[in-house]
Amino acid sequence: MTDFQSNPPEKKRSAGRPKDMTKHNAMLDAAACLFFRNGLEGVTMEAVAREANVSKVTVYGHFATKEALFGSVIRRETNTIRRGLDKLPDTHEAVRQSLIEVGTSLVHFLLEPHVLAVERVMTAQGIQHPELLRAFFEAGPWATKQWLKEKLEGLSDAGHLTLDAHTLAAEQLCSMWQGMLVTEVRMGVRQPPSDKELHRQISSAVDVFLAAYGKTTLAPLQYTN
Repeated sequence: MTDFQSNPPEKKRSAGRPKDMTKHNAMLDAAACLFFRNGLEGVTMEAVAREANVSKVTVYGHFATKEALFGSVIRRETNTIRRGLDKLPDTHEAVRQSLIEVGTSLVHFLLEPHVLAVERVMTAQGIQHPELLRAFFEAGPWATKQWLKEKLEGLSDAGHLTLDAHTLAAEQLCSMWQGMLVTEVRMGVRQPPSDKELHRQISSAVDVFLAAYGKTTLAPLQYTN
């Protein structure tokens, strides 16, 4: 009977939602830190409770299982990735410089710690959680490709580029921007590039792209040894 009598105080908590959301976000922050550091299998709900400075009961009150908590973390991070894409610079009349600015911003974004962390976790857990892997791709790689495709379509419609297959062109340019550089940083075999190294990577990729798809007056190759 005492268990049933404890229900009324629980109902009173609904008036304190801001406090609950503060705990909710604290648990997500703690879980993200632990998941990205140790992977899904290396994290327990007890560890999340300790990291967030709440009780284990509180954690289970918000998230029924560890997998549900993991899903909430990944969905929050993919939303952050989607918002990051919205901050990429728009294209303008100076086509070469514009594409260099976009490429530089995109690669900087892809090398941000939280983006790298999400990618590492999804690489390890994607097979077990295909719905989360798809959500990650929709917010990250596929959204990036669609965003760039639309920008290239605009430049093509304005007569700055000669493109037939916009999606293919977007994939090619995005791949050239990243090259081996991003893969090496993701795998931990090199440090993030300096501004000079990144500029060389991006500008050479843009020059190759414009040599293939740009007007000849807009696309001089500018390689240096």
